[in-house]
Amino acid sequence: MTVIIFIIILAVLIASHEFGHFIVAKTAGIKVEEFGLGLPPRAIGRKWGETLYSLNWIPFGGFVRIFGEDPASLEELHDGGNEGSFSSKSKLVQAAVILAGIFFNILLAFILLWAGFIIGLPASISAFPDETLEDIALTITNVMPGSPAEAAQVPIGAHIINFDKPEDMIIFVDAHKGQEVLVSTDRGDFKIVPAPKLGIEMDLVGTLHLSFFDALWQASVSTYELFYQTSFGIIKFLGSVIVGQGSLSGVAGPVGIAGAVGEASRQGFGAVLYITALISLSLAAINLVPFPALDGGRLLFVIIESIKGSPIRPRIVNAFNLAGFSLLILLMLFVTYHDIAKLMLS
Repeated sequence: MTVIIFIIILAVLIASHEFGHFIVAKTAGIKVEEFGLGLPPRAIGRKWGETLYSLNWIPFGGFVRIFGEDPASLEELHDGGNEGSFSSKSKLVQAAVILAGIFFNILLAFILLWAGFIIGLPASISAFPDETLEDIALTITNVMPGSPAEAAQVPIGAHIINFDKPEDMIIFVDAHKGQEVLVSTDRGDFKIVPAPKLGIEMDLVGTLHLSFFDALWQASVSTYELFYQTSFGIIKFLGSVIVGQGSLSGVAGPVGIAGAVGEASRQGFGAVLYITALISLSLAAINLVPFPALDGGRLLFVIIESIKGSPIRPRIVNAFNLAGFSLLILLMLFVTYHDIAKLMLS
């Protein structure tokens, strides 16, 4: 069931991203040759107007083929034959088409959070002190890497049932340093020896329901805050990689994300909406990185061409995109291997 939910979420996220490119290109009068969900080989396809709409066998991915966007195709366009092509439009329009996918992922996250706050989302008392929350429970919100709690496989999201307040548990643990303590949760009991801390973060968490317009405002605030935090986290991670201090221990690939989706599904539909919104914002933030094969890399080429006043040679663009795509595939495989290794050791 988790795999099915994950595939559905992935399809929605990719469809939203690619639809952004698609609709802005169409609006700008650019020919869209194909709108595809999944990756080839093609399962089915049907042509409406000038665009082929296809479903492909590999469920991870999606694409929009825009006429004249592929540098290799530019060499085939002869004088006067590029009408309706991506390359024939102004740099501002090209940038809008590129950024549209990112914008639609942010918009999707906003809509999901808006619906989530109406339906009911998990929220902490500390984050919403002025709101009335339902079904409040002392909840494990994070498990620190390398901590005794991680070694004991304490699950994030579990409700602690032998303590009512964070303060009570902190006092108890401090009084039993070096001794085995029992942490009873709704997912089982865990025996842990503090060293000197358990290595968990906890808060009083309940379900927050908001009215239509209150949810609209809160979704706007949460979308901005989550996107800012996600973008800052990516910048911080990339900075640590540049100085040789980066670690992939906190990076999740498809397997890790599927696990997070499965965890959210056990907490209810609202939690699934929240994790989907968070993944959508992460996808938007990652695509802003000026790296070849990402939207940020494509935008960088447009900016460079605008400054130099002439197109970059297609061979150069293709070489950078191929290198970037290859590195992204290798990174994904490595992170996926890391995810599977963590599952096997847990």
